[in-house]
Amino acid sequence: MNALLERTKNHCQQLLAESRCNELAFHNSQHTKEVFNSAKRIGAHENLSEDDLEIVLLAALFHDTGNMDCFKGHEDVSAKKASEYLNNINFDSAKIEKVVKCILATRMPQSPTNLLEEILCDADLAHLGKENFISKNRLLRKEWSEHLKMCFSNKEWVKLNIDFLEYHNYFTAYGKKVLQPQKEINLKILKQQFSEIY
Repeated sequence: MNALLERTKNHCQQLLAESRCNELAFHNSQHTKEVFNSAKRIGAHENLSEDDLEIVLLAALFHDTGNMDCFKGHEDVSAKKASEYLNNINFDSAKIEKVVKCILATRMPQSPTNLLEEILCDADLAHLGKENFISKNRLLRKEWSEHLKMCFSNKEWVKLNIDFLEYHNYFTAYGKKVLQPQKEINLKILKQQFSEIY
């Protein structure tokens, strides 16, 4: 990892650790680490240049820092934090704009307009196509319940997730080839759970 990424990683981890993100069950530094690693993996698979990969990885590090301040619209806050930090260290302004656009593309519904944005979007929701999806999903439910006071019955929660997985699409070749098959298995598990809840 280059020096800029190393420094930025430490900066973002500190931001998350010293804020309410430290108490969040899902959107915490562990999630950021996982998104960073997924972005690296997908970026390599998509043969990104070193410069482009750096942009995606910087965006991955900052993409959820806005959760320190708010849930709703946190992507705008995250983008602002990234922009301020990178401006302060005199990072190239055209590259800063790309970092910002990557972060903003992760807003729901995701709206990437190029490969870099697609990679971050797929990395952010890579857990949908992982074997630990059900346990990750439990953490998200806990976070929503504790911090957003959004409580669901088991049936409502499973239905919400079935709808989300059916609606969601991966954008990158990696997402379609590697993550999608497991996502389909996870969707089957959810449907099975739904049929078992009375």
